[in-house]
Amino acid sequence: MSRVCGMSCRLVFWLCAVLMLTALVFAQDAPANSAVSTPHIGLPQDWSTGHVIYTRNGSVEDMMKVRDDPRFLHSFLLHKMREQGSQLPQPLENATDDATSTIVVPDPDAQAAPDRRTHRPPSKLKHRHSKVDWAVSLGTTSGMSLGENPAKYSFDPNAAPDCNNDYVVFTIQAGGRVGRQANLVALRNLYSGTPAGICGTAPTFLFSYAIGSGTSDLSPVLSLDGKKIAWLENRGTVAYLHVTTWVAGQGTNATTGAVAIGNCSPGASCDVAINYTSSAYPGCPTVSTRADSNSNLYVDYGHDAGFVSADNGLLYHVSGVFKGTPTVDFCIPVNTSAGLGMTGAVYDSKTNKVFISDSKTLYAFTVGPTSFTAAGSILYGGNAFSDSPILDSFNGYLYMFSSRDTTGNFTAVSQIPTTLASKIDVHIGPRNTHANAILIDGAFDENYFNFGPTDARSTLYTCGTDSTNTASQDLFTLNFLGTGLINTTPVMTQNKNINPGGANGLCSPLTDFFDGTRDRLFVGVGNWTDATGANVVQMWDITNRITSAVATPTAAASPYLGGTTGFTIDNASAQAQAASIYFSTLFANATTTTCGANNYCAVKLTQSGLK
Repeated sequence: MSRVCGMSCRLVFWLCAVLMLTALVFAQDAPANSAVSTPHIGLPQDWSTGHVIYTRNGSVEDMMKVRDDPRFLHSFLLHKMREQGSQLPQPLENATDDATSTIVVPDPDAQAAPDRRTHRPPSKLKHRHSKVDWAVSLGTTSGMSLGENPAKYSFDPNAAPDCNNDYVVFTIQAGGRVGRQANLVALRNLYSGTPAGICGTAPTFLFSYAIGSGTSDLSPVLSLDGKKIAWLENRGTVAYLHVTTWVAGQGTNATTGAVAIGNCSPGASCDVAINYTSSAYPGCPTVSTRADSNSNLYVDYGHDAGFVSADNGLLYHVSGVFKGTPTVDFCIPVNTSAGLGMTGAVYDSKTNKVFISDSKTLYAFTVGPTSFTAAGSILYGGNAFSDSPILDSFNGYLYMFSSRDTTGNFTAVSQIPTTLASKIDVHIGPRNTHANAILIDGAFDENYFNFGPTDARSTLYTCGTDSTNTASQDLFTLNFLGTGLINTTPVMTQNKNINPGGANGLCSPLTDFFDGTRDRLFVGVGNWTDATGANVVQMWDITNRITSAVATPTAAASPYLGGTTGFTIDNASAQAQAASIYFSTLFANATTTTCGANNYCAVKLTQSGLK
């Protein structure tokens, strides 16, 4: 059945979301003596935010199925905050179902977004060396890992940026040692820098904890109220799932200022840790103790449940992640020979299925109250690492990115229906030969979020493999047919300007951000384990689709040695230093520039100019 429903369904999208938001706001405004206690409405962002998306062309039926899923509300809040500040969206008068119509317009007194069909001359490249808004040392051992994302909490998406309550949290791939090295830190007073922002000239530590003795190799996940953080620790070959309740002011820096977690008494900080691979559970009677190298925790907020795997190839269901006592209650073998290839899972509340990959095969499982049930699988890749699936819930597609396809000859993006009945591959260069070959996920433009894959303007940007130096990556532009199927012929191939100098290296996850006027694409490129790559962060203006292989980025900043992690992006704000991106470097600084010699850095740059 066609997913195209035109303006009427897009208005229903906003109506459903506004009704959800209104109900929560009225509940929050209830008198203090009300018997009903309601949670604070904040906006958490983490690695999974870009992996489950809700487009505005969804059907009424689909929207009703997910109306109780907080992620649907988050999608609305995130786009509303970015596009229109505190203004609620208003329907376009005399709207039509024509695909070229504007979906939502802000208040009539606000500036409308430009027509994307209008030609705009390319902006002059702004290239910056070394200077940053701010950069904070994470220590000399490591920062975050390749492909991971810091998490950000926005205290009130309907208010101005908050210096005290908005924060960004970083995990650190280093063993925690009190007074020596933290493995979980958070920063506040984010909207700062030079020149001074609304929070001054520098951030401050919200907390800095050394928990356990192992490294934190994966991305953190935030609770809905921002008071708890779930994260993963590897102690040698043993994986631990932590849920940490933080207290502000504990710890002053990421090294000598790292402190121990509290004792969980009232008002104290607290950490609950589960050695989740060292026990047998219903569905997995055989114990298989392993570390977790690649599988991020995914939280189903609606059921307070988590999904996570490990290097043993098992998929675990965790109940009571944030609101109760975290407990593994059942699991299922996915591929016990997968080793390091297990990705993070994503959950589709519309179909009640969880999807996970072993980097070659994509699997689906129906989630029951006490067990998983296998619901299909499909082979999409060769023997190479993959990132977690991207799920487009309303249009019923999953997207997988692989540096080696099933033939072993090509780098590819695969579009797969959620039934896992078929796939369409787009070849984006030959197979990658980098020593750490991995193709991390690309990003959709704002047109895809507005119209879904059936619109001629909807675009997917991704890195692919260079045809000459197959250990390096270039930028590719992909589009879609009127049926919603991905076009197997890229609109643009082999744009080498994403990797200045053409050195060996890998792209970070690509991240899109639409601020209500301009659509921007962010990417970092470097060689991860050393300083020989491009070591650059770039911003590309994609308000108009990039089709030229000689197009250049709008802004670039360097050197960020080894490249960067994924990006977390905060606000669309005119306030000083309040519209920025956050990331970690992947290799230690060679000089005192940025955050000190031999340190790994947590970095903030402004969105518009990377300055």
